[in-house]
Amino acid sequence: MTTPLSDAAGKAFTSPFGAVLELRPEQGEAIFVDGRSDPPSAGKKLPSGVKNADCVWRSNVETMRRVLSSARIIENAMINGRLTIAGDMSVMARIKMAGR
Repeated sequence: MTTPLSDAAGKAFTSPFGAVLELRPEQGEAIFVDGRSDPPSAGKKLPSGVKNADCVWRSNVETMRRVLSSARIIENAMINGRLTIAGDMSVMARIKMAGR
């Protein structure tokens, strides 16, 4: 079963970025994006053989949805304190999202 957030994540990431990204909303379940596959895949479980995500995004569900749908750019959300990113920041440099 998919959720609106997992659907948005599945559409947002357009090309591989060589890492696993965890989208951790304040409420609800985490979504894991496997950027090692082409195209990246989104799901509720860590990919097989992975112990931890390389990079973690934390925010409320609405901000996360906006970032994924390109209505709110990542940098703006970070500057305003609505999105925090932890882990391997080099992953951010490799991510390409739809509409950007």
